[in-house]
Amino acid sequence: MDSQKRARRSSPADVLFGLTDLGSSTTRIFSFAVQISNERSIVNRYLLDQLQQMRSFPSITILMNTTPRSTLSSGERDRARRLIDVARQRLLELDGVDATTFIGRFDELIDTRSRERSGHAVAMCVSSDYSAAITLGGAVDERVVIDETFATRDLVADLNRTASYRVLTVSDSTIRAFLGDRQRLVEETSTQWPLNRPEDTSDTVWSHDVDVAVLKLNGEFAIPTITAGVERTTAKLIDADALDVIGHVAGNRDRTAASDLHTLVWPVVLDWKALQQDRAFSQLDRARSAKRYAAGVDEVWPLASEGRVDLLVVEDDYALSARIDENGHLHPTEERHRNVTDDVVDEIIEAVLQNGGHTALVDPSTLEEHGRIAAVLRF
Repeated sequence: MDSQKRARRSSPADVLFGLTDLGSSTTRIFSFAVQISNERSIVNRYLLDQLQQMRSFPSITILMNTTPRSTLSSGERDRARRLIDVARQRLLELDGVDATTFIGRFDELIDTRSRERSGHAVAMCVSSDYSAAITLGGAVDERVVIDETFATRDLVADLNRTASYRVLTVSDSTIRAFLGDRQRLVEETSTQWPLNRPEDTSDTVWSHDVDVAVLKLNGEFAIPTITAGVERTTAKLIDADALDVIGHVAGNRDRTAASDLHTLVWPVVLDWKALQQDRAFSQLDRARSAKRYAAGVDEVWPLASEGRVDLLVVEDDYALSARIDENGHLHPTEERHRNVTDDVVDEIIEAVLQNGGHTALVDPSTLEEHGRIAAVLRF
């Protein structure tokens, strides 16, 4: 499927959040206000999948820090214009590229963002047939990236940092579903949710209905899940093996408010997050013993493209600009040129995710002995 068709394709995010087509048959310009942080997480997950499928040169990504919960200040708008000017100058150096078209789309994105509340940063992505502005929940290294694909490293980091998770409150009469992050829980409300048990429904039928609804919800958007309820009832109705259950909060929670429920489950999430980095290191150690291990960008680069990486572990701040020769070998360089990939590490992350692998971004300087990037291999 070419990039033009992908740009026109509807996604679940279009339905959920009413994303707006600003008039072009090939350009969709998306912008998001940070109304609640879990909305940002959902949108970024869908957009990450979209952005990683798109390939066209030039694909331009501008990353800029912003002031949370406020509209863009005049100083931030000026800084955005300076970053756009950097993009303009680099585009003018490329043969056969009409810089005016791309810069005009960035101007539209800035105009739209100026009227909306910001997060900690924004990623603005523009290509010949796609434009998007994505709110991020953490600070970024401000930069302009021009490549065949959009720079998605900070979106991956944002998803990890945001710690999206689901909470299911379970009882013999009601199942409620919540989506959460570090700040709050928001209840899933639809024609199906919350799931209420009709009168005269047998235990067998109720158990089946719960199983079908929960598995469908998880299939649409699979994230770590915390259960809450009387343990015996929860064990009877929820198949923990079919979900990524990371913890349980005991006691009937049918009437517990979302804010109170968040207070109860957040320590569980923190414990789980603290384990992720240690688990990643343990997986690397086991993979090394089993000879299913690779380390260093030169080793990991071709394996990611071949779909052999099951888990990629990379330092959060690691980036590398390189020229890729005809044999696929990397030659690090600071040169700015069409044939230079601005961030090879970002390309590796994209390749791993596209091939069904997983990524773990870990603290800086924790992978020095591994060359700052390492992988658990499928074979």
